Amino acid sequence: MGLLLVVAPTSGVYAQSAKRYKIGALTNSLANPYFLQMKEGYEYAQKKLGVDIAFGSTPTEEDDVDQLNILRSWLAEGSCDAFVVTPVRATSLNSALTAATRKNKPIVNIEDLIPTVAAKADSITILTRISSNNVEAGKCQAQLVLSSVPKGSEVAVIEGDPRTISSRDRVTGFTNAVTEGGLKVVAGQPANWNRKKAYDAATKILAAFPNVKAIFVANDDMAIGAVRAAQSSTTKVIIVSVDGTPEAIDAVKHGLLAGTVARYPDAMAYIAVETLVRKLKGGTVPEKIDSPIKLITKDNLSDAGGYYKGEWRDVFESVP
Repeated sequence: MGLLLVVAPTSGVYAQSAKRYKIGALTNSLANPYFLQMKEGYEYAQKKLGVDIAFGSTPTEEDDVDQLNILRSWLAEGSCDAFVVTPVRATSLNSALTAATRKNKPIVNIEDLIPTVAAKADSITILTRISSNNVEAGKCQAQLVLSSVPKGSEVAVIEGDPRTISSRDRVTGFTNAVTEGGLKVVAGQPANWNRKKAYDAATKILAAFPNVKAIFVANDDMAIGAVRAAQSSTTKVIIVSVDGTPEAIDAVKHGLLAGTVARYPDAMAYIAVETLVRKLKGGTVPEKIDSPIKLITKDNLSDAGGYYKGEWRDVFESVP
């Protein structure tokens, strides 16, 4: 079981360390608003915890080689004390992370997780893994769909990159729950986290399956593409997604999305940096941390937005 982040006041235990640590934080493309929000979490951590953040991202969500080269350049330069990584592909950073482990640089893996077996095979030591429960996120949206369409209805799925654990888990959570609830999944297409590809996928689905009542999309950026496709179609369909980005929240507000599961990437980034500061100062950290999720609909729009801006417990409060 992972340590679950819950709401309560934060502490300033880690602010202004005697040594000012430098942490390399590597994300996916900032073209996706989700990772822009994650970047805000890193910026907040830099200010709050008194560390330096070397931030890196990719031009698109398919640039695994570019991302690997950023990490390699940080390792060659040698000034980073530790790393937080969100790989484009599950194992696309492994060669550089093997080198980081050999250099005794602590590594925190957030968002898209490197499989434990793959890390072990490549002699990579992951200090802590931090992610939301993506299966549960899919289930949350399944419950929303089940409560919104008649039993026996046809539904469809637009995946992210099927090679990523996050996409597979969200799709699994959704499809299993709606199938058990009496709905029929008639189509599923990958769109590789790309809005234009999701628009094309949704257009094809709506043309081929005019009786589809709902589409589950594996992230918000793709969901906006699916919304545009639905607006151009005569088929009446509800669309649900995952991430809780500002653009998606606005779409929920205006009735274009039925709901999105907020996953608070800013909190994930902040906790990752706090984890590394604690470790670098000789403290104990958990091997796994579950970051918060919440289904956002028109009924609770005030619960969306940057999670770190609220008050929440020091994640290490219960760690010996």
